[in-house]
Amino acid sequence: MLLVFARPGVALAQYEVLTDRTTITLAVVADPDVPGRVNLRAEVVSAFGTGMPDGRITFHDMATQRVLGWTSVAQPQITVEGLAPGRHMLRADFSGSTGYMPLITLPSQSAEMPLDILVRPVLTLSSSDEVIAPGGLVTFNVAVAGTAGVPGGAVTLRDGDEVVIAHLRLDQAGMAAFTTSALLSGTRSISASYEGDGRYAAAATQIQQQVTSPLAAVTPRR
Repeated sequence: MLLVFARPGVALAQYEVLTDRTTITLAVVADPDVPGRVNLRAEVVSAFGTGMPDGRITFHDMATQRVLGWTSVAQPQITVEGLAPGRHMLRADFSGSTGYMPLITLPSQSAEMPLDILVRPVLTLSSSDEVIAPGGLVTFNVAVAGTAGVPGGAVTLRDGDEVVIAHLRLDQAGMAAFTTSALLSGTRSISASYEGDGRYAAAATQIQQQVTSPLAAVTPRR
């Protein structure tokens, strides 16, 4: 509370200016389908537990010292597009308000929220032979590539819902291979699921593998 008095020589008078402390919190939701798209929503609450009638909210990326956008407390939400891969530290600032004098709402800052934006990798899966006989050997090759260096991590291969090999580690070139003779006859749906790492998001792909019928391998008698 601030007491303001009139100047000397003027009739004695005083009035009261009240200050109201505020708290701002930030919620960050990344779009799982669009790398770099993030929804930012802030909430400003007064010390009396009520919302703010006016004032501006500014969203910052403290890692890059960039202002991401601003909005009013009436609509305290924005969507940011195109955040670069890497670690971001996001913060929301409330400007305060003098629009309801003699009540002054004080400015406030939210805690910094860490956000990691991952690169979407290019995942390829190939077979050493498109058609094999029952019990025949086939090698599945997986390659993971992207713009943030050689990916690390592991992949899991599946035949339909059945796991062929789990957590197969990528090598120093971002590749992995696995050989099996356990595929059953028919058209097999072979999938590779990349688990991601600190720079790359998870990804999946699949191919069709033909395994001939045992009867097709028998030469009919004449």
